[in-house]
Order: sequence, then structure tokens, then C-alpha cells
Amino acid sequence: MAREWPLAAGRVGEVLEVEVFSLPGRHWKWRMHAASLVLVERMKASGVFDRGVDAFLVTDMLDVAQLRSALPPGERCKPIILYFHENQLTFPAHPERPVKEWDGHYAFMNVSGALLADAVWFNSHYHRNLFLEALPGFISSFPAPRPVDVAARIKERSEVVPIGIEADIMAVGDGPRGTLFGEGAPVVVWNHRWEYDKGPSAFLSCLDEAAALGLEFSLAVVGEQFERVPDAFVEMRERYADRILVWGYRGTRTEYLNVLRSGDIALVTAHHDFFGISVLEAAAAGLHVIAPRELAYPDHFSNDQLCDRRELGVAFQSALRDNRSDFRDSARAYSWDLVADKAWSALKRVWEAMT
Repeated sequence: MAREWPLAAGRVGEVLEVEVFSLPGRHWKWRMHAASLVLVERMKASGVFDRGVDAFLVTDMLDVAQLRSALPPGERCKPIILYFHENQLTFPAHPERPVKEWDGHYAFMNVSGALLADAVWFNSHYHRNLFLEALPGFISSFPAPRPVDVAARIKERSEVVPIGIEADIMAVGDGPRGTLFGEGAPVVVWNHRWEYDKGPSAFLSCLDEAAALGLEFSLAVVGEQFERVPDAFVEMRERYADRILVWGYRGTRTEYLNVLRSGDIALVTAHHDFFGISVLEAAAAGLHVIAPRELAYPDHFSNDQLCDRRELGVAFQSALRDNRSDFRDSARAYSWDLVADKAWSALKRVWEAMT
């Protein structure tokens, strides 16, 4: 967005400059407690306040109240837009992950941030609706007195501003299919994080059911890995060693694009997705997407392109038998030029409401 917003402004004859201040994506609880203090220190050191700031766009991993207080006095009246890429209120427990104790403190930090921000953006309609629907029950769990009309107040200043798909993915999808894997069985791609919420055990079960029917397939398993890897990946590597064409994170963008370009099917078994950028990237690259008719996927695809979760295995088997379709048109709605224009319009509405 830092690159695309100025382009969107330029398309309507206006000028926008974006400066990005960020921290590494780790130690998320500490980020929520201290990121505002650290980032304001860095902004001061950079001289950005001397040049003037018109608005702050911040993520859900930041304490909005702390940010406002830490800003120099002259900057505290500037609009703060809180962007929910995910949230701690409705981040679900997953059937494949050991149960963890839920800490409502971080959920309340997200809720208070949404109340105190001047605008609240969500990456999907599914995400926005889920958050707003959970608020009354969550707030009522606290002792009185409590904030009132929380859901209505947040809803009034909230809207959906999705993220976009990079142009290089679109180019891959519009070009000829890749030849990285040569001729042979359909290539099934996993391009998600290696975590429980993406449903690796369900993915493995679908593979097992197809293999038991004698259906041929090969595997390209990419995506970011972390210190703890779900057991399903260990089992998958052992069980399907002779079918694996690619295993593990791709070190460069080009390598990742080559895998997508050469794949055939994206089997999506996630239990959680507030948006699903990897699913949209697979669709944009020309893969046949098999995904449940739930989570954020109905935001992106038509009802007949999706299936009930219990039918994922059957849909996968059908795709392996060459019953595949094109999902690229659905993904094109998320090209950055279209998304950035919507985001620029949303930003201007925030400014207009503040004046």
C-alpha cells in the first residue's frame, strides 16, 4: 500500500507521500504493549513531524491510546486509522492445535483501539462482521460500569478496505503455464504458513483419501515455517516422499512465482482466514482453488466456486480427475490498482469527516 497509494492519488491528479515505520513480525504481545512508544521515537528521530503528518495508518498490533498519548502535542489531533488484518477478539481456537488459555486483555486492547481510532478498516466483510458480532457478548462479560453501544459506535466508523495482489502474480496467471515440473500428475500446491490454523491435518487427510482411490498427484509444499512445525508436515513428507516436487519455503519471489505458475490445484483446508492472500495468489496464478464455503472465501469467490467443508475431499478428487476451472477473474478484483483506488477514496473520506 505504501507504493500503491501514491499511484492512486496520482491517477486523480493529487499527491500523496507515504512513510513507513515498522518493527519485525515477532513477539506480538510485546508489540501490542510497546510498539507505539518505539515507533514514535523513530518518527521523531527521522524528522517526519517537522515535515508534517496528515494521518496515521496503524495495524491492530498497536495500542492506539498509547500512540495518541506518545505523539507530540501538535500531532495528537491528526486522524488515526486502525487497520485490522487480524484481531485478538475473534482469533479462533483450532481443532488441530492444543487448547491454549485465551487472554482477553489483548482482545480488549483491540476493542479500545477501535473505539479510540478515527476510522477502522477491516480487510474483509467476513472479518468486520465477525468482530462486530462478537462485541456485545465480550463487553457484557466485564463488570459494570461498561462502555455502551460499543458495536454500533465502531460499526459507524468502520469499512472494508482489502489488501491487493501484486502485479507479478497477475502476470504469472495471464502467461503460459510453467514448466518447472514437466509433464505428469496434477501438482497440488500448499502455499500457506505451516501452522495449525491452516489445517495441515485436514490437508493430509484429503491426500490420503485420494491416494487410497489410486488417484495420481504430486506435491509442491511451500510457505513460511516456524520453530514448531505441526506433525502433519512430518507425516506428509514421509508418506509422500516419492510425490514431493518442492518442499519448504522459497527463498526468492521468483522461485515462489515459478512454483505457482507450474501448479495445478490449490487445496485449502484452513480453519481460520480473515482474508486469505495466499488463496487469492493461487487463484490469480491460474490454479484451480478448492476451498470451503466459509471464513473469508465467500468475499472473494462465488458460491458455486466453493464447497461445504465436508465435501473438500470429494471436490479434490474431482479436480484430480481433470474437472478444473479458472478462478483468475475472481482474483483480478484484488489487483493493487483497483484496491489502491478504493483505499485512497476511503482515506479521503476520513479527512473530510475530520474537517
